[in-house]
Amino acid sequence: MRIKILIISVLISLFVFSCTDTYVYNASQRKLINNSWKVNTYVDYSQNSTLEIIQAVYVFEESGVLTKIYPNNDTVTAEWEMSVDAQYLTLGSNVFKITELTNKVMSLRFGDTEMFFIAID
Repeated sequence: MRIKILIISVLISLFVFSCTDTYVYNASQRKLINNSWKVNTYVDYSQNSTLEIIQAVYVFEESGVLTKIYPNNDTVTAEWEMSVDAQYLTLGSNVFKITELTNKVMSLRFGDTEMFFIAID
């Protein structure tokens, strides 16, 4: 009986640990691309202040293209890529730490600054 429990435990552990990174990456990527985003707050921790920014809509496409749409409908595109462990997001040439990513909120940190996004779709 103990051997059966041990074997089942090992098999379950192997299954859980072998799928964890892939599952987290896929779930995070879906959250990112299923919404359009706008920056709600931009914080500069070195100055202990929030900064005003031009409002824009950020659209992450599954193809790895990020489109930033300004209120006057001007657009800027860049490439984006999420790390395999879904901990970092590369936007153009900048790498951001993903501090939060849900279906409604995303927070990206770069040095002493952090951008808090809200989903608009």
